[in-house]
Amino acid sequence: MHYQKFKPCEELQPFVECYFSWQGLVEKELDVQSPPSSFCAIVFNCTTPYGSYQNSTTRMVVPKAFACGPFTSNYHLVLKGEIAMTGIVFKASSLHNFFGLRMSGLVNNRMALEHILPDATDLILDTLKATATDEEKVKILEDFLLAHLADAKARLSVIDEAVELIDKHQGCIMVETVAEQLKISKRYLEKKFLEKVGVSPKFYARIKRFTHLSKEVAYSKNLNWQNLVFKYGLHDQSHLVKEFIEFNQMNPSEYLKNHQELIRFVRR
Repeated sequence: MHYQKFKPCEELQPFVECYFSWQGLVEKELDVQSPPSSFCAIVFNCTTPYGSYQNSTTRMVVPKAFACGPFTSNYHLVLKGEIAMTGIVFKASSLHNFFGLRMSGLVNNRMALEHILPDATDLILDTLKATATDEEKVKILEDFLLAHLADAKARLSVIDEAVELIDKHQGCIMVETVAEQLKISKRYLEKKFLEKVGVSPKFYARIKRFTHLSKEVAYSKNLNWQNLVFKYGLHDQSHLVKEFIEFNQMNPSEYLKNHQELIRFVRR
């Protein structure tokens, strides 16, 4: 199994978190769990269709090319056969900036890309299928974004500054503080945040905080739970457990074990 991330060019760094390529072969059906995410994405699947589900066991076939918004709890991918995915991971407001989408409709949702880009989806997908290397696939996606960069820049607003401020504080900042620092009303911030990001600024901050918290749990060898409670502004350890159960449907110890197993699988 081969999974690799690629950095965007300098012009796209304000908008794109990374590109990724996921290649491999799964002989026996595999259920892969992913944590909640504050990012949005466009993903192209160049081979065997795969399924997904969230908060239930009802599987849905994932579109061959799709756009998605943030996921507010963990979700599962059900894989079997050949894997050949290439995608763009956007910063929270960037999918809106590039294509003018109202992001509240893409929360916990994968929308077939042909509904958003009817003239480009099949062409990009066919080109990716005919391209040999990961680097060449990434260049195809990067050239596509650069052609739309002027649109993305034109849609930049104070809400992008709000996203950046929340990210800078790893989600540990009050919405009132964000509005005050940017000299806008809390009501305006909340209304426009739903349009550009898909969730409220308060909930976005919670997801961002949980992302950093869960990564620290997954990668730390010597965990001090009380230090984590203090670092991420939680009330107590029971609050920490509730966050894990709400966002990841498991307690911190279970997450630590399961995430390590996933890391071993992806790296081999």
